[in-house]
Amino acid sequence: MAESRDPGWPGRSQFNMGQSFLDRMSDSARKRYMESMMAGIMELGMDGQNSDIEIIVEGQSFPCHKILLAAGSPYFRSMFSSGMMETTSNRLELPDIEKNTFEAFKTYIYTGQENINKENVVELLRAAALFQVQALQESCEEFLSKEIDTENCLEIFKLARQFGCKILLEKCHPYVLEGFNGMWKTTEFDELDFDDVMSIVKDDDLDPVDEEQICEAVIRWVKADVKRREKHISSLFRYVRLINITPEYLISELYTEDLLIDDVNCCNFLDEARDYHMLPARQNEFCSNRFYLRNSDDLEEVTMVITEYDMEKSGTFYQDAKCLWAYSFNQNKWFTLKPIPQDKNPGLDFQVVTFRRDLYLAGGTENSKNLLHYDSERNEWNLCEVQMKRGRICHVMAAVRESIYIIGGKNPKAKEGKNVLGSVEEYSILGRKWRIMGELVTAVHSAASMVIGDKIYIIGGVDQNGQYVRDIQVFEIRTRECQVVGQLDLEQPVIVSSFGRLNFIIDAKGDISKFDIAKQDFSPLTKLSPSYLPILGFTHYRGRILLLSASPKKKDVFSQMIQIDLRKSLPRAEIVSPQNNTKPKPIHACTRNIINKQFLSHTVIYGR
Repeated sequence: MAESRDPGWPGRSQFNMGQSFLDRMSDSARKRYMESMMAGIMELGMDGQNSDIEIIVEGQSFPCHKILLAAGSPYFRSMFSSGMMETTSNRLELPDIEKNTFEAFKTYIYTGQENINKENVVELLRAAALFQVQALQESCEEFLSKEIDTENCLEIFKLARQFGCKILLEKCHPYVLEGFNGMWKTTEFDELDFDDVMSIVKDDDLDPVDEEQICEAVIRWVKADVKRREKHISSLFRYVRLINITPEYLISELYTEDLLIDDVNCCNFLDEARDYHMLPARQNEFCSNRFYLRNSDDLEEVTMVITEYDMEKSGTFYQDAKCLWAYSFNQNKWFTLKPIPQDKNPGLDFQVVTFRRDLYLAGGTENSKNLLHYDSERNEWNLCEVQMKRGRICHVMAAVRESIYIIGGKNPKAKEGKNVLGSVEEYSILGRKWRIMGELVTAVHSAASMVIGDKIYIIGGVDQNGQYVRDIQVFEIRTRECQVVGQLDLEQPVIVSSFGRLNFIIDAKGDISKFDIAKQDFSPLTKLSPSYLPILGFTHYRGRILLLSASPKKKDVFSQMIQIDLRKSLPRAEIVSPQNNTKPKPIHACTRNIINKQFLSHTVIYGR
């Protein structure tokens, strides 16, 4: 259908021709031309000469010129060239604007004068947004930006979000996030729209006294208009950081709140938080929105690796010493934490597991019976008093309930061919003692593992004859029995990471699979590029898998960090690029953890 417009109404090509003509003029000629045109436009606007449309606002008539309104406002340009009634009509009534506001708007279109003051700025901003006059809108935003304080920031915040005011939102957002503690009990907060409250609650930069205030604020906002708002309760609680809610508050306040327990999704969120507190050995695997830390928290989620000192920088004093590094996603840097004391150096082929926010390191070629404990609250390593009953390397290590389990592996002091172990040892964290718990069906070393409930899965591994086995063995800690439940149809060695109630495995060819509990088997998900292989570390960050890839030339040296969001229909690898060039090498262990930000200060050798 042909575009309908007034006879003689200038088309887009004619506007473009005019612009091209101006571009060819000299600066002085262009200036004289523009001054002459502006003087004429101002004169037309002041006395309404040759007007072709009458704008009616609150009963008052404003003689205007379609071509000038269209030139200054995309809203009017679209209206006058759309084939609508306004295209040919010479009268238009605007119901959603005050006459004083339109008069100021018309003055801006005809003269460029910005008659902005405290009394008209809000309505003029509305008009600029309605009529899509970006320059006037930005001027209003800049004016309001200078007037923001803790008393009016919520009102301005709502206005900025309503009209998509980027400048204004950028200015007032920090006031809202930082001053939240004094605002959430106000009438202005109660009157915010759902989208406004959502944008506050989900923001990582929100700075509450504690997360329990966020819970109170959300519940208060819903109850201010419960019939209309109760449908939003789960959408908002989805982003409350339940990781920072105390067990006492969870049980005594949230589990007794009808709004929450009557909502299926909220019940699931509360149960998830309860499980987090009840399962200290699984805390590292919780990765939903409720377990993201805010930027104002004292703690930070990091990727931890155990590596060695760079001999070129640290000198021979640190030779063979193992040190702990942490990668901060917020700061995009590697930091060094407290190293393992030289006299407790585990050597190689040790294993690491997390319990709550601490690390436990067992075995190794140098001190094969030792169990080391990293206290994340103090940033220090301690040797556990009681040694393992058998020295081990290349073993499986898992945390279940309040215990650490050491399974299989090799005895570094036994003869080759007779050194593969099948025993299972338990270390009671509370009781601080070791005991033998059982035996594997097939003794293996260098196996992968995962924990589901009270069951430890031992996946593949190498047997006494030096051959990879395909058995998936399960050791159940309640019965102390082990059985083979399936066969591994993947190329070994494999590496496993568990998070979000899911278990993922990567084989030697780069195939990523997910464990199917019902089938007791792995189903394929995607495949890594060969350039990312081999994988030295496998963990997670905010629901995305995180891989530490080796150098193509040196297969045991860390090269790059890769993250993949398997929740997407077409997952793709993205490179994480640290700001500092220093990086850990080689990688002996890798895990996700949470640590106090005060310890993230050294970017080279710890203590220097």
